Amino acid sequence: MTRGGTLLRYAVVSVLLIAAQLVSLWFHSAGVYQGKANVPLREFPGDVDVFFVLTFAPTIVGLKYLVYDVAVRAFTKDYRTPALLLCFVAGYAAALAFDVACLFAASKPVADAGFAILGTIMQSPLILLAAGGIIAAAVLLKDRPPQAGATPSPGL
Repeated sequence: MTRGGTLLRYAVVSVLLIAAQLVSLWFHSAGVYQGKANVPLREFPGDVDVFFVLTFAPTIVGLKYLVYDVAVRAFTKDYRTPALLLCFVAGYAAALAFDVACLFAASKPVADAGFAILGTIMQSPLILLAAGGIIAAAVLLKDRPPQAGATPSPGL
């Protein structure tokens, strides 16, 4: 978990979310509702707001992964066990899957699509907070002082 790795993960997440949003916009385009197949890519609707697609995922959605990555790296410093790395990756993957599902649901041409996009802003950070909390608890428990008192004898 280096700084270069953090930026690489941020770039990969941003590209993945942009691709997921474009694919979902294409999937929910007019071809799904007016014919047997989706609109061919060469006829993809021209009303797609490219500026929004290219800026929304890297800024609003992607920055929370960058904050999560930096916070976990700062909190754990050089203490990285396989269990902590697994928890980090599991939280990252679960939140990313939730965000892709929300972006896909938000691309439907229905009135409630705006509520689906709120899931990427308000709900998936809870997944990252939970994973970060588990990691923080593990690091804090590692540094707790030894318990005072009598130790049980191994023979009894």
